[in-house]
Amino acid sequence: MSAPTEFERQHYAKLIGRQITAIMWEELEGQALPTLVLDGRDRDGNAATVTVLADPEGNGPGHLDHNL
Repeated sequence: MSAPTEFERQHYAKLIGRQITAIMWEELEGQALPTLVLDGRDRDGNAATVTVLADPEGNGPGHLDHNL
């Protein structure tokens, strides 16, 4: 496995301490696309959200795995 880039580290570090407050379901090319609504605001003052994508380019929905 390769090490994460500095950009990736900074990008994902912004999620630390956030709390999921809701899940919105959108559509991408006919498939369900989960968007997690977080507490707080983004840098533009909008509601903070995270969309789960297959890859950074957003070529399709992905999967967020967990072991709850």
